[in-house]
Amino acid sequence: MVISRIFVYFCFMQITHASQLRGVFPAIFTPLLNDDPRCMYNSIDYEKAKQMIDDLIAAGVHGLVPMGTTGQSATVSHQQHLDFIKFTLEHVNGRVPVIAGAGANCTRESVEIIKEVQNIASVPVLCVTGYYNNPSQEGIAEHFLTLSRETGAKIIVYNVPGRTSNYIHPDTIIRLAEDPNIIGLKQAVAFRIGEEHHEDTARAIRKTKDWGFSVVSGEDNSFIDVLEMGGTGIISASANIPEAASIFVQLFDAFHKGDFAKCDDLQDETRDFVEAVFCRKNPIPLGTFFNSPLFLPLVSVRDTARGDEAETRIHKLIRDKAQSLLKYHNF
Repeated sequence: MVISRIFVYFCFMQITHASQLRGVFPAIFTPLLNDDPRCMYNSIDYEKAKQMIDDLIAAGVHGLVPMGTTGQSATVSHQQHLDFIKFTLEHVNGRVPVIAGAGANCTRESVEIIKEVQNIASVPVLCVTGYYNNPSQEGIAEHFLTLSRETGAKIIVYNVPGRTSNYIHPDTIIRLAEDPNIIGLKQAVAFRIGEEHHEDTARAIRKTKDWGFSVVSGEDNSFIDVLEMGGTGIISASANIPEAASIFVQLFDAFHKGDFAKCDDLQDETRDFVEAVFCRKNPIPLGTFFNSPLFLPLVSVRDTARGDEAETRIHKLIRDKAQSLLKYHNF
């Protein structure tokens, strides 16, 4: 049965080209069971994850991204990483495309992870650049070109210097976009008009738009901005919340209908969700939204500075605007 389900995915929902990388893709939070009070060896809460996925698909999202940063990829075990990707594919069962997180700051390790993911299903992979070891632009380019050459997978480059201290320059992005396996960029930088990386982002989009390469936002508060620049979608942490995901989907639809005033209003409607999801380092607040433990060294919102105040704010938002999440709480 598992084989037949994945076969359905192969046939009907596989992203193989940049033109299919469009719309709203929640970076799925990985919920955990309360089966280890030390928060070191918790099991994944697959029953909760099933409900989360079903709610997001019902909200109209265009795809899902398991095992990105939001999915606690830095702290799950290697086997949990692969198991959750496989679970997501099986439970989605061809309803929407899936992009798998498979990044590492060691090229060899990332190649190995991608190959293991490809043994589960031939899905695109989201790969981060070299955090901590901080490679040069030449090293960044060779990293991604090696991933392409060694695995043959469709790759989405993740530019997130706020976490990696390693910014991918537009010349490097343009060079990578020439590789037919490198189909997109998740741009998680300040790229709105007047911000530091606006010109870089606009140049990368402009130069690569006819090359089979798509740019999506990694900034939840800038979805309309990336669309106006020629980008094609968003990979979003806030979109884990079905009500927020629905607003992002409506914004995407309104943009492509030319209703730009409505887009601005819808972006404003996401503000409370985005501010709450990022009131602490992602994915800490999502642990509170979904009433889930987090693997150390992350701790709950409640255990951070002024955590009671932040937790109260999140709970109020759930009661007022995210009532689909009430089933995970006993308020």
